[in-house]
Amino acid sequence: EDDDSDDGEQNGGRISGRSVAKLTATLFGFKLTHIRSSSCRFLYIPSFSLDFQRSKKTLRAFYPILSLFVLGLPPPRFQPLNLRAEDVLRSHRDRMKAGAGLADIDPMMIDQAVCFSSVGGLTAHISSLKEMVVFPLIYPEVFDNFKIQPPRGCLFYGPPGTGKTLVARALANECSHGDRKVSFFMRKGADCLSKWVGESERQLRLLFDQACQMRPSIIFFDEIDGLAPVRSSRQDQIHSSIVSTLLALMDGLDSRGEVVVIGATNRLDSIDPALRRPGRFDREFLFGLPDREARREILKIHTRQWNPLPSEDFLDELAEKCVGYCGADIRAVCTEAALCALRRRYPQIYSTSQRLLLDVSSIAVSSCDFVAAMRKMVPASQRAATSPAKALSPVVLPLLGGTLRCILDALQRLFPHAEQGLKRKREEDLTSAILDDDLIYNRNDSSQTSISTPSSSKSGGFLHFSRSAVNHPMSHRPRMLLVGRPGAGQSSHLAPAVLHALERLPVHSLDSAVLFGVSSTSPEEACAQVFCEAKRTSPSILYMPRIQQWWETAGSALRATFLSLLDDVPSFSPILLLATASVPYQQLDPEVSQPLFRVEYEEVHAVSLPTRQDRVKFFEDLILNQAAEAPASKKEALTQAMEVLPLAPPPAPRQLSAQELLRLEEQEEDVLRELRLFLRNITERLSLDRRFKAFTKPVDIEEVPDYMTVIERPMDFSTLLSNIDQHKYVTISEFVADVDLIWRNALEYNPDNDPWDRQIRHRACALKDTVHAIIRDELDEDFEKICEEIKESRIKRGDARQRHRDTRATKAAMEQRQQFNMDRATQILNKEAPPLVVNHNTLRELLGSAVSRSEGLEVNELEKLYTRLAQSIYRHRRNHDKTQLIQVHFNNSALPLCII
Repeated sequence: EDDDSDDGEQNGGRISGRSVAKLTATLFGFKLTHIRSSSCRFLYIPSFSLDFQRSKKTLRAFYPILSLFVLGLPPPRFQPLNLRAEDVLRSHRDRMKAGAGLADIDPMMIDQAVCFSSVGGLTAHISSLKEMVVFPLIYPEVFDNFKIQPPRGCLFYGPPGTGKTLVARALANECSHGDRKVSFFMRKGADCLSKWVGESERQLRLLFDQACQMRPSIIFFDEIDGLAPVRSSRQDQIHSSIVSTLLALMDGLDSRGEVVVIGATNRLDSIDPALRRPGRFDREFLFGLPDREARREILKIHTRQWNPLPSEDFLDELAEKCVGYCGADIRAVCTEAALCALRRRYPQIYSTSQRLLLDVSSIAVSSCDFVAAMRKMVPASQRAATSPAKALSPVVLPLLGGTLRCILDALQRLFPHAEQGLKRKREEDLTSAILDDDLIYNRNDSSQTSISTPSSSKSGGFLHFSRSAVNHPMSHRPRMLLVGRPGAGQSSHLAPAVLHALERLPVHSLDSAVLFGVSSTSPEEACAQVFCEAKRTSPSILYMPRIQQWWETAGSALRATFLSLLDDVPSFSPILLLATASVPYQQLDPEVSQPLFRVEYEEVHAVSLPTRQDRVKFFEDLILNQAAEAPASKKEALTQAMEVLPLAPPPAPRQLSAQELLRLEEQEEDVLRELRLFLRNITERLSLDRRFKAFTKPVDIEEVPDYMTVIERPMDFSTLLSNIDQHKYVTISEFVADVDLIWRNALEYNPDNDPWDRQIRHRACALKDTVHAIIRDELDEDFEKICEEIKESRIKRGDARQRHRDTRATKAAMEQRQQFNMDRATQILNKEAPPLVVNHNTLRELLGSAVSRSEGLEVNELEKLYTRLAQSIYRHRRNHDKTQLIQVHFNNSALPLCII
């Protein structure tokens, strides 16, 4: 009808409940004469026609979908396998209840707790964002004085998990404070795209128009490479049109004013180059992997609410170990460490699905929990490709620690930019996080030459900073070669440790596996790409492990390409070439040794053999300390496992506010009003039926004086109507119970002897069957569940002190489930451990013998010797008597250890 269509247009195209009912009646072949509810919870059909009997089951099956239309919700296109249509409908209805959280209605809201203080290690990026967004609002006179416009676009790029989206969320929250708020628009990936031609361009124009109307504003495009990819001849015209529209909107004839556009991607090469210029994306922020200080700040942020707080020394050591971890990895490590502490303290909770009463203050995160968490964690940067940077392991640190320090000292003289990578802690003042060193520390004011004063020098003295040796480090083709005998550790330990120490500088590998591993490009093209990337990210490092094998494996074309690309690098460009060789310097190919690495310039470092003092430190802890350790005790773990925890009380329901309570009561009253209308309709229809005339009014006591002595609680139709008017029925089951009471009273008072009494009994049974049939056919099952929920909700609100009490069976089941082999655990706890027997003199003799016999061995052979000793100690880890642990037999040729 016309009124229905107008109502649909006003509701944004949604069909009304009356139209759904009429449409359903037409489809299923029955005549709908009256609608008892505006929300179509049930339909009143006055006659049981043949068509309705045939189609009532189909109508019941389609009811949830129709109800979704009535609620203004489209039918689900994708339904979970474990949920029925009724469950989906119930979830939508739960969202409409009062007291539901805002996350249920709008799950894409930005977390209001994220701010700039929640971001660690990105101080420079935050300062640049303040220049673009905050300062033009606070200090507009500075920009008006110079008649300039602040940057209106920036691009975030870097590996996944480095904080690109986190900084955008923090910026949105920071701009929401103060008197003048900044509007924030966020679009994720290619959600602007549409299958209709021109619709995507229209969406972009509407987005920029809305941002311009609500300026100052920010538009954040997450994963912008999906929206604006590189335009090429292979690409279809639709994507090219979208990119062209975005380019025109960002920097076209129309000025966008106070609208800042931010894009984020982890594939910088996939973005159209036209976007990467001033006027569109003025600045590009690299979100790289955090260095040691940044990792420490991130760890401090994620653990600042722990009790007790981790110590500063522990955070320093943990930050040193988390090399290659991004911000998301560090957060996952902290989360996993807390879960490990929970698992260690309360192993009982994994054997039951019920909630137990825990003492949260007794859960303390220790260093072993972080060790277990880091063993489970694979950093995101190492899942696709492994980084060559790696710190010296604690095992080989005594052997190569001194050599590494000598290499780093020589590298700082050869490559002064390494000082920035080796800098551990920077002075924390008001300017250190904002200005560069050359802008902070000036010897005098003469370097700050005024641009308005004529120069006294003929050659020009304004832009001479690039030649200043005081303000800028300088190096000429820095190169370093680590040489030594095979197994000396220059390629397996020292070079990765040098890269780890210089973790602030990007590393580009020229390994054979990298050049020959990509089948889509030739080795020459891969080599050229590596050099191009190194120039773009300078100061950087070119890493060539085992250069003698690389030179023998590479063809003449690849070697010529490498030499030409190396010569094309500018002389003073800060690009370090770090290489290793497993042969002495004199045995290298002349094309490698003489033109590339010069001994007189300290570009060659020979790795020497470990000294006697290094070998003593290498074996001392293993032989004297670890071999004399007592077996690990499990008493503490068994004691915690034997602890029987009580069941936790159920959480108290959330207290509703006065407004929420009023809204909830109104919704409940609407449902109960529909229930009363339905019950009155049933009662009136039964009263009009001549078969049930005997049950319409109470029994006359004068006619049957003994009725009250036989029947304790009389019931009739008039009493039912009175109870309905007095709101005594909250559920259908309560009404059916009173109808069944009429049936029971009739059977109890009227015996099966008299014909008149027998007729009353038959009509009472017919009354019961008729009521049950009407309720089954005309009332939806979900409506009864809603009424039951209302009843339970009212009971809970009326008795807030009600608490769950454990039954005897529940407690017995809990005690049975929490049995962690109690008998065996009790035997272990009661059993006294035997005393520890250690012959320290034998261990000292073994230490001296191992140190003296291992003279002249390379690092690789010393590691094998260490492994044999460690394996023997591991096999005897459960023995308390260490007297017969170690018997050493040396072979002068190969020097193996046979440990029994």
